[in-house]
Amino acid sequence: METPEEIRVRWRYLRDLLIEQLGRFESGSIQMRHEDTNVSTDAIWVLKQSIQDFDALITESEDKDAERPSRGEALR
Repeated sequence: METPEEIRVRWRYLRDLLIEQLGRFESGSIQMRHEDTNVSTDAIWVLKQSIQDFDALITESEDKDAERPSRGEALR
């Protein structure tokens, strides 16, 4: 199982990839289409919302980790 720090590192990598893709959608260099309809605008909104939601989860996790005493401190 991944540690919280490994999960955060992995998320930052995936987040950067998502942001890169969003830039491509916004510039028009790539588009999502469904039944001849450009769904890029909706896709951008969903991706941005997902990034914000997951960023909030990561921040919450980091805050909890900061509040926990380290193993050495817990043993004192």
